[in-house]
Amino acid sequence: MRRWMWKLGVLMVPMFVLACGVSGSPDELRDLRTLPQDLNAYIVPGTAERALLPGDRQKQLSDNYRRSFLAPWQSTSRAWSAHDMFAIRRWLLDNPLFGSNYQPIPMQLRQQWLALCAQEQFPNADYPAITLRASNLRGLPTRQPAFYKVDRPGEGFPFDYLQSSSVPASTPVRVRQRSADGGWVLVETAAMFGWLPSTDVAAVDKEIIERFAASSWCVVVADDVMLADENGQVLATVGLGSLLVQGTAGKVWVAVRGADGIAHLQQSTIAPDAIRPFPLPLTPGHMAALGNRLLGNPYDWGGQFGGRDCSATLRDLFACFGLYLPRNSAGQARAGKWLNLRHVPAEKRESFIMSQAEPWLSLAYMPGHIMLYVGMFRGQPVFLHTFWGVKTKDRHGTEGRYLVGRTVISGLRVGEELDDLMRPNGLLLERLEGMVLLRASGER
Repeated sequence: MRRWMWKLGVLMVPMFVLACGVSGSPDELRDLRTLPQDLNAYIVPGTAERALLPGDRQKQLSDNYRRSFLAPWQSTSRAWSAHDMFAIRRWLLDNPLFGSNYQPIPMQLRQQWLALCAQEQFPNADYPAITLRASNLRGLPTRQPAFYKVDRPGEGFPFDYLQSSSVPASTPVRVRQRSADGGWVLVETAAMFGWLPSTDVAAVDKEIIERFAASSWCVVVADDVMLADENGQVLATVGLGSLLVQGTAGKVWVAVRGADGIAHLQQSTIAPDAIRPFPLPLTPGHMAALGNRLLGNPYDWGGQFGGRDCSATLRDLFACFGLYLPRNSAGQARAGKWLNLRHVPAEKRESFIMSQAEPWLSLAYMPGHIMLYVGMFRGQPVFLHTFWGVKTKDRHGTEGRYLVGRTVISGLRVGEELDDLMRPNGLLLERLEGMVLLRASGER
């Protein structure tokens, strides 16, 4: 039986790849072979430990980060309206959507999902809470996916349009709504909103809120870090960029559900090399060290499998240094001073970036994608980004993708050598719209 299943899997893989319009070869794209895939290579000699921001400025930004992180616990916190939270309704009913079996999602099932939202009762809840484990924020109270036009490149798996984001364990949230069956809660975080399973959330009391506000924090600087009690029982798993309240003697506090159903904080052991005091000093050396830990990580739309997409990579990286970034690329494009590149000819954009943008503190934005500018290499600007793939088009005019699917270092001409590159819009250089200077973050 196992041998039969293995043979079937071997046959299915090329069929799946062809169906998704993915092209490519075992060879890496030229940029990924010739550009060092090590961020230390882009540090200007002698500047590794030089502060990128004055100490008082970084403290101001990290204090702002703390306030933003805790904002859902404020009684006045109402970041999104009912219109925002239920805007998905029309999209759900009006678009061709497909399930995990790539078959159309029946309208009856869509209506069931909407009924679970109990929109006519909004808000039927309003209280501060905390996540008990890493969980997925969903656009509707269901774990089932919704894919859009699965026959098009850049659609279908893994682009589940019901996946809003992932949220780490011990993250402050505000519950705004309970589903009709009680199995889900609609919550706000500092950056997003979405539905979480009720089992992943517990209400907090005044004591927890005050402890978070008054305590020192630490930041996790590695992925897949286990938080365990004194008996070795794992309480939660956290990743790079997660914030935790410091406990005693190298321990941290983690939220667990008490017998009364309310969240309690329990001290947890954690690997000493997995945490640092929040925030880390913002230097090129520290940026490179943490960025290198993200290199090679698989692309993960909305963090649905515990990984990161392009904006989550940057958000988690900068969280370590106390610089708050919104969750999606469009929001991050508004996080600092905007340098418009729309009217700069494509052939002049690289020189413009190298003359105006600051390595380690500048983001490059194009619709649907964002990258971190890390410096120059052999006369071209170089970027860290979590990259799905390069747009291609074959001689019959069929669009596809040369799949990269991970966090890499590349230039703006990545994929230029491909015979079937979609020209000119297959190049990042052509789609680039602007740069975001984070030195001015929080000033607008």
